[in-house]
Amino acid sequence: MNRSVAGTAPVSATRRGPATWIEWDNGARNLLDLEVTRALVRALREADEDSASSVIVLAGSARTFCGGADLAKLKATGTAREFAAEVIELLGLVPLLRKPVLAAVRGDALASGFSIALLADACVAADDAELGTVEVAGGGWPMIAQVPVRHLLPAKLATYNLVTGRTFTAARLAALGVLAGTAPSAEVDRHVQELAEAAARSGATAATGRRALAELSVNAGYAADLDSAMAHFVAMLGPKEADA
Repeated sequence: MNRSVAGTAPVSATRRGPATWIEWDNGARNLLDLEVTRALVRALREADEDSASSVIVLAGSARTFCGGADLAKLKATGTAREFAAEVIELLGLVPLLRKPVLAAVRGDALASGFSIALLADACVAADDAELGTVEVAGGGWPMIAQVPVRHLLPAKLATYNLVTGRTFTAARLAALGVLAGTAPSAEVDRHVQELAEAAARSGATAATGRRALAELSVNAGYAADLDSAMAHFVAMLGPKEADA
């Protein structure tokens, strides 16, 4: 099973054994815009409701997991506020899905792409991939992406990345236990599929178990922190978007 998820958005869902692999390919940096983000939310909801699938895999594209938001497009199209709401929906949804969520990071996972990778229950990354927020390096700030980073990375490690924009190697994050492992890019899918086979054994029990896990591992402040990030993100892009 391989299908396009929504209109012209470059998002697809493919069945591989017990897992639904969700992929998107939006240019060299695989950036998120309003349409792609909406399609990802829809794909996740559909995969979570699919009785024939037991696990969800977020995989980005073959060369890049995700480079974050397409800020230039958001400014040009005046969709910053809509995008902020949609990406907050995406980041808030992942922990609440009933099925285990894995990430196959075949290339760099940056900015909000890093947040998506962190939110997966287990993530395998290409051994040459860079991961982290990078907004500060370009004179911005990861207003929304910082929320999962701050909740899911060790505090000092998260702050270091957020305030410097310096990324981590996959090897360093694996050594810290943040990643399930690393592999050559061409081998990432195989390792993640093995994890999917293991995660699928819980079957329908995961529907209640994973939501209980979210309550234990992502504290109650997470949703409120995401909500408060929206206004900061829109304001950062300029007065016109903030006043819209």
